[in-house]
Amino acid sequence: MADSDNHTMSMESLDSILRRIAAPGTSMPTDGDSELFPGKPRKDGDSSKATNSCLSCGGIGWLTRRLPVEHPDFGRAFPCDCQFSDADQPARLAALERFSNLGALRHYTLEAANPQGPDHFPGTQQAYAAALSAATRFAEYPAGWITFAGPSASGKTYLAAAIANRQIELGNVVYFITAADLLDYLRSQFDDDESNFADRFELVRNVDLLVLDDLPTQSPTTWGQDRLFQLLAYRHSARLPTVVTLRGDPARLDEFLRTRLDSPDGFAELHVLGRIGGGSRVLGAIPPEMLRRMTFDNFDPRGNSQLTPDQIRSLTYTKNVVDHWSVDPHAWLFLFGPIGVGKTHLAVAAAAERERRGDEIFFATVPDLLDYLRATFAPDSNVAYDDLLDRIKTVDLLVLDDMGAERSTPFAEDKLFQIINYRYESRLATIITSSHVHDDIATFRPRIASRLSDRSVVMELPIQVPDYRGGKLQTDSQ
Repeated sequence: MADSDNHTMSMESLDSILRRIAAPGTSMPTDGDSELFPGKPRKDGDSSKATNSCLSCGGIGWLTRRLPVEHPDFGRAFPCDCQFSDADQPARLAALERFSNLGALRHYTLEAANPQGPDHFPGTQQAYAAALSAATRFAEYPAGWITFAGPSASGKTYLAAAIANRQIELGNVVYFITAADLLDYLRSQFDDDESNFADRFELVRNVDLLVLDDLPTQSPTTWGQDRLFQLLAYRHSARLPTVVTLRGDPARLDEFLRTRLDSPDGFAELHVLGRIGGGSRVLGAIPPEMLRRMTFDNFDPRGNSQLTPDQIRSLTYTKNVVDHWSVDPHAWLFLFGPIGVGKTHLAVAAAAERERRGDEIFFATVPDLLDYLRATFAPDSNVAYDDLLDRIKTVDLLVLDDMGAERSTPFAEDKLFQIINYRYESRLATIITSSHVHDDIATFRPRIASRLSDRSVVMELPIQVPDYRGGKLQTDSQ
């Protein structure tokens, strides 16, 4: 987003430029008196490029497009390229850049975009590649609406800004602004002068291409929500090209907006990017060091020197079951046994295989999971509680490690049951590890234990062997 000085300048340009150019039904003065179009048509006798030799306009200097009567640009005059000399183009481009409000985002281009996006996860890489392809098409011919939804650092603003920059290169009028900045600005104008507010709002909603960044799923005020609804409803009805980036889960949008950002008639398309992040790594991602160490190949069923032949056979069986499950996760896995016997190792190995096959994974110890959820209530949290909870409930594979290590609180009881019950009813792949047997869990989590006792859904895998760490030196944590 541009700094405050650029923001002020862009709003001044909004008055001076859009009033004459962007509003449907208006045209540019014939003397070329415009910041966006500094080249002027020549007077009779001048060495103008706008002469009868121009095959496009026949020397008139203006063109209208062949459009159906209901199109908003029907009958609207546009300046022909012959009005502008090559020397005029840098000044015209500079004026477009100043008006665009892109600021530091001016260098974002579709050509420089990483085709796989900012995430290593195959599922999100595929989604980003599809969104990049759609953005490239839209940038050349911005017909309709396109929306990019996702958390911070998912690449949505990059794609939106890159579309705007391409349109500027093509000589078209673009305005980029975040939803929060737009509402702040409109509110200040409304407080100062309601008529001035109406003029400014009219100009914003009529700009040739609007890029509205960081639209919230829920506006904090009724006034702000009403203004956004007015703006987007007008542009949707007028079929004006619009790019939107959405913060959070589109399912949480008001139905009015949701049906306009993703319309069945193909006018508006929606692309969902990325996964919910937190700090330097994605919440729920398995740390790379664990992925490196905890593989099926590195799992040694012989354990340590204390294992009996029966225990080795039991451990080998468990490893094979989990390995085969990772190829076809048709039930839940409940791995339980003492500390240090390989439960987490097998869970991580299975999760890594599912991720390799394209599933989205959420891995967390239960105490950490509850901390994640509590942290979303902090004022500075960049993750919405509802978004995080919904993702945990619906992710392709959830790995809940070390159940029973968490403190027993009403919050923990309620959230864990919500998550497990939803996944149980939906039959979504889940791995749970615990140092507690089923009967122990039943003592302090009876509702959860009831779900875990359903043998049509949950496969119990007890691991009753000595702690690996008590024997020979291991190269990985179990």
